[in-house]
Amino acid sequence: MLKMALRNIFRNKKRSFLTTLIVIIGIAGMTVGQGWLIGAESMFTEEGKRITGDIRITAKDFEIKEKSLDVSSNIEYITLSKKINNFSDGISGVARIKFGAAMFYGDEDEKGLGFGIEEGDYSIVGFDYFMYEGRFLDFNSQNEILVGEKLKRKLNLKLGDEVTLLTATQNGSISAFNYTVVGFYKMDNSRLNRSFYITLSDAQYLLDLGENCTEYLIFLDKPDLSDKTLQFLKDNYGDAFLIKSWDEIGINKYISAVIPIVRNIFVSILAILCAVGISNTMIMVVFERRKEIGILKSLGMETPEIRTLFCIEGGLIGLIGSFFGMLIGGGIVYYYSIIGVNLGSALENISDEINVKSIIYMSFSLKILLRSFTVGFTAAILSTLLSVNPELKKSAVENLRNE
Repeated sequence: MLKMALRNIFRNKKRSFLTTLIVIIGIAGMTVGQGWLIGAESMFTEEGKRITGDIRITAKDFEIKEKSLDVSSNIEYITLSKKINNFSDGISGVARIKFGAAMFYGDEDEKGLGFGIEEGDYSIVGFDYFMYEGRFLDFNSQNEILVGEKLKRKLNLKLGDEVTLLTATQNGSISAFNYTVVGFYKMDNSRLNRSFYITLSDAQYLLDLGENCTEYLIFLDKPDLSDKTLQFLKDNYGDAFLIKSWDEIGINKYISAVIPIVRNIFVSILAILCAVGISNTMIMVVFERRKEIGILKSLGMETPEIRTLFCIEGGLIGLIGSFFGMLIGGGIVYYYSIIGVNLGSALENISDEINVKSIIYMSFSLKILLRSFTVGFTAAILSTLLSVNPELKKSAVENLRNE
């Protein structure tokens, strides 16, 4: 039966080639699309967690006051952090203060978004990637500041310059202190370039917060601890604090919900494209071979055997097309998983809630390759069955008629 199927495929080489080519293009596109979307999802997840942590703990009214950068919504975190660290291994937390301030240098001034951070934030925020001049904050010193690229250009700053921050404390009074610029950073195409960083202790002093912070962020070494830790925190501290996982905060909740849906729609569309291409060929093949089907029935071949013969033909086309499509698409995904895709300014100003990198690395995995191959091969079998079944339901006499 395999020999018969191969012979039938080579009856019309051009048509079989074009059908196989459609499958190759569809499966290659499906593989690249999956690699791209999963890579983008991973990037958004990683960058989202850098800003919000796996879990964020704030005051109950934090989200109401966050947009106005009102630091009166703050929490005492030291006691809380000790209890959380004792809950399980693989949990670390950092305190942050987010506030607004005007930065003055000489006769110029610019508004900026300020962050008071702990030393552990160096690797979390990824300053080794974003800093391009100077050094990181020295947490044993006072009144040092890191400045974003946009503020640097606006105020024409250089290392060693002394700037003044003017802001409002949690009580609404005016507060101003001088800080020495020790480093500059550039976050890829993000409004966060109009921001600055000082130490947590300096921010607490500037804003008159004592030992409080506006956000306490929890980072987990093992993602599978997320639900368990979140439930523990809500059960024990939900009455006193606002506790949310990263995918419940701001733009993150839309990204985490939308990208999987887009990925599934994309895969479905390309699967349908492959199925239509194969169906088109098989419908023409079945139409041309109606008499042959009738003869096979007359010779005693059972309907399931004839169906199997056609499925082998369609399956071979799907197998070959899916295999080469998987190889071509996998090669493209692997290449861009190493060098990445530079989107340049396409992502500029996408959001001030998440630092979106301009380079997205595609996700390469065996799972993606196998999914594409399976979808292509399955679509080939199903489309063949749908094409041949109507003709197989007829009697041998009806198949032999040339209508």
